Amino acid sequence: MNRVYTTHMNKYRMKINIAWLERKRGSLIKKLSGIGPFVDGSMVVVKRRCGNKRCKCYLKDQKHESYYLHYKEKGVTKAVYIPVDYEDTVRGWNDNYKKLKEIVKEISETNKEIIKRHVKEKRLKKGRK
Repeated sequence: MNRVYTTHMNKYRMKINIAWLERKRGSLIKKLSGIGPFVDGSMVVVKRRCGNKRCKCYLKDQKHESYYLHYKEKGVTKAVYIPVDYEDTVRGWNDNYKKLKEIVKEISETNKEIIKRHVKEKRLKKGRK
């Protein structure tokens, strides 16, 4: 093959790849709208005694479990108590946050790839490798 034809095909492939990456990015952005409520942090189970000498936690050493949401604020770890009736809701929000982080990471990686391919395309136009 001659060099002009090969260069033309490379440009064509680059444009197709960039267009595909842009479509992928668009579909990922659409996924963001379906995430729903979210909260960052980690759900932690804390086991402790209540202090009542007649309670099972004192007599049988079966500690009470309570859930907390741990998160960082200005470099300091904070905790928020999660009521029993709200555990499943907060767990769902926390799962949504994890999905959100994955999608944002994938969008960022896609954008980086678009930038790299754009640079390659510019170099091919100028006749450089």
